Amino acid sequence: MTDELVANASVAEVTESAIATMIARGLITPTKQTTRKKVNWERLLAYEYVEKFYQGIPHWFRLEVGPMPNGSTDLIYSKTRRWADCVIHLPDHTLVIEFKMKAEPAVVSQLIHYGQLVPQTPMLVKYKDLPVKIKVVAAMVDDVTHAFIESQGIDVEIYKPTNFEQWYKQVILREK
Repeated sequence: MTDELVANASVAEVTESAIATMIARGLITPTKQTTRKKVNWERLLAYEYVEKFYQGIPHWFRLEVGPMPNGSTDLIYSKTRRWADCVIHLPDHTLVIEFKMKAEPAVVSQLIHYGQLVPQTPMLVKYKDLPVKIKVVAAMVDDVTHAFIESQGIDVEIYKPTNFEQWYKQVILREK
């Protein structure tokens, strides 16, 4: 990866993180659409959670994880890479978090795979020797799924964001 690509990726990450922080703090709101746009509930959950518990700690949202084949930056490859919801650099480990409004068993394979890819991510090469921990943060999860996820060595944390009631009514109850 060239220095210019790394610099551009870093600027984009800092910009996205700053915007996410301002949204989470209520300083700015996303532009309103005249047509009803699909809400990315999990992204809002991620911004709020990280702002509350990891403020001031290096973190990246929607980070492409894994190696770049032979330094390739082809657009087609960017469409096939894996995207971790959030990667947080802590002093003694790297934490990969997958955010779900409602956790399902499929999150297990997703997170295990991301955990394996993080040390191979060019942008995180300086942290490659740190242990990687994986975690699900969900607004809701049934007991069986919760037990299954934890049985695979993945931490589960229940966190209900401020938009939980709105999500529950709109998505689960299908109210408008």
